[in-house]
Amino acid sequence: EGGGTGVDGGAARGGRVEFLPAEWHTCLREEGDGTFATLQSVTQRSVPFLRKLANDVVMDVIFYQQDSHRRRMLSFVASRLNDIVRRWRQNVPRFDGPIVLLGHSLGSLICFDLLDT
Repeated sequence: EGGGTGVDGGAARGGRVEFLPAEWHTCLREEGDGTFATLQSVTQRSVPFLRKLANDVVMDVIFYQQDSHRRRMLSFVASRLNDIVRRWRQNVPRFDGPIVLLGHSLGSLICFDLLDT
């Protein structure tokens, strides 16, 4: 019999990978300090696609470089990950496999910084 890990013995016995997303993007949008409302009010209406891209993607990187926003984002993601793992272990108590973090773009930096602290 295979020596894999996971609920049903892992990949060696037909196990599967579960992807459980930890979305962090809204933590910046739901802030009470009005940063994004102000940003929207001063955004030019020309070239709407590029302006939306800049506001939604580029600004996240700029905000992440500021200590207060970075701490808020890291705290939000850590809390979200802990909640996901806690609920996973409640629903699948026999799970004994590894937990792997994957991130894309700024999400990979957030994962790295969480693991580095």
